[in-house]
Amino acid sequence: MIVAGSVCGSPEYLQRWRSTDNGLESTAMSHCDALLTLDELKMIDARIAGESAYLLANGAAKVRANVTGGARSTAKWRLLFLSAGELSLAQHVAESGKKTPAGAELRMADIPADAGQGLGCFENLHGFENGHEFAKALGASVNKYYGTAFPAFIESVLKHRETLRESLFDARQTFEKATLTQAASGQAQRVAARFALAGAAGELATEWGITGWEPGAPIQAAITCFKAWLQAFGGEGNKEERAMIEQVRHFLELHGEARFTDNGRANADDDHAPKTLNRAGFREKSDENKMEFFCLPEVFKTEICKGFDYRAVARLLIDRGFMKGDGRNLATNKRLSGCGMQRVFHILPTIWDSQND
Repeated sequence: MIVAGSVCGSPEYLQRWRSTDNGLESTAMSHCDALLTLDELKMIDARIAGESAYLLANGAAKVRANVTGGARSTAKWRLLFLSAGELSLAQHVAESGKKTPAGAELRMADIPADAGQGLGCFENLHGFENGHEFAKALGASVNKYYGTAFPAFIESVLKHRETLRESLFDARQTFEKATLTQAASGQAQRVAARFALAGAAGELATEWGITGWEPGAPIQAAITCFKAWLQAFGGEGNKEERAMIEQVRHFLELHGEARFTDNGRANADDDHAPKTLNRAGFREKSDENKMEFFCLPEVFKTEICKGFDYRAVARLLIDRGFMKGDGRNLATNKRLSGCGMQRVFHILPTIWDSQND
């Protein structure tokens, strides 16, 4: 983090997450149009960590009232921020018993610190005996040359600003083609755009004689980091949709036998039929001898889809071929043993297929 911050300033440029909302807003404003480096994510209360990620990335402070009851002028900023910590944002927020919204994870993209080369966070020691010696050399360079690269970069940007917009657009298109497929979600594309910007900036800085790197190295580094994020994120699909499907599967895995009555064996005079406590619905085998589930409406809405809009979950399952319905009529009619004709959410055996996730 100190090496990253040295582009802009001395080792004291590094900030800490330990802050109030007002303090974090002030820190963001003081780093407007520059890089903000924040260390020790663990130091911020897990209950507000996700909100803080939104705050920094959205570029605006909370709206507050003045003494007359009107709205004060809202502080705004524009920056990229880097954070380091022992836990990811999602892991840290989970300690408070809350879920991390996908939006927060997009705004604060977690990259595993281990580069996978057996050298910790390093991929290449550049001739040094070990990671410790390399880190010491980086520290010495930081103390000697800090704060020089960013001003030089801004000067060059101003000289070439007429052609930058087009070149950055081309760089983004090239980056996305190298890392994403045509099926990539808007979420993956949004994060890819930020990595592409960082890689393109590195290439420009190299072209302008600021970095001393080999041409192509910055964009390749950005691609490597983005792919690491993409793998940790779960792929290029929509994470909220994956979470919906996983939650439905999880419920069926936990309660598929205990809370679903075998349709056809629910008659009161069947002494051998197992008793279903806290019933969530019924189940029966299809013609292909695979289990189908018929979820009772209120259980589907309040338990199976807890935390999500049940209509969005149902439409997603229908679109993926995991549930019967036409997108408008989300529930279907089914004759259930001992209950007669009922409206149910009919989940198909294809829910266990993974190729359409």
